[in-house]
Formats: sequence, structure tokens, C-alpha cells
Amino acid sequence: HRAALGVNVVTVTNATGVPSGVGVSGVTPGGAAAAAGITAGDIITAVNGTAIPDAATLSVVLAGLKPGDQAAVSLTRPDGATATVSVTLGQLNGT
Repeated sequence: HRAALGVNVVTVTNATGVPSGVGVSGVTPGGAAAAAGITAGDIITAVNGTAIPDAATLSVVLAGLKPGDQAAVSLTRPDGATATVSVTLGQLNGT
């Protein structure tokens, strides 16, 4: 069983083209991220203190966690505010 955050993501780059986080392009209704208040437009910058510069890193970090685990997800909101939310991870479909 693999842990799932319940988001669709794209890697976000800064002005110089360097990956700087993972943009949330969609949230699974009723999923882990939705329950924690993560919304489309948020940028995930860290999970449990590990920097998340790109979508591949997010996948690796989630692969090391289990469904039901608590994860601290650091975000930058669309208005530039930062937040850290606690997410109870769900299970990736098909695992």
C-alpha cells in the first residue's frame, strides 16, 4: 500500500527556471489534502521538513510513508502567505 496526498501536481519554477516547489493543480474531493485544507493554487515546498523542489521528489518522499501516517506539509498560498498543515495520508488507488 502506498501513501497518497490526494493532489494533482506540477513542478513550479522560479524566475531563473530552477524548480522551487510543487504546484497543486487539483485536489481529490474527500481526499487527504482536501481534508487538511490544501487547495488548487497552493505550492507544496516541504513534507516533514524535507524540501520538495519538484514532483519527483514529492513522489519519493510519499513512497517512504504509509497510509494513515501524519505528514507536515509546508505550503505557499496563492497570496504569498506560508502555512504548514498536518495531513493524514490516504491510500493510493490500485495499491
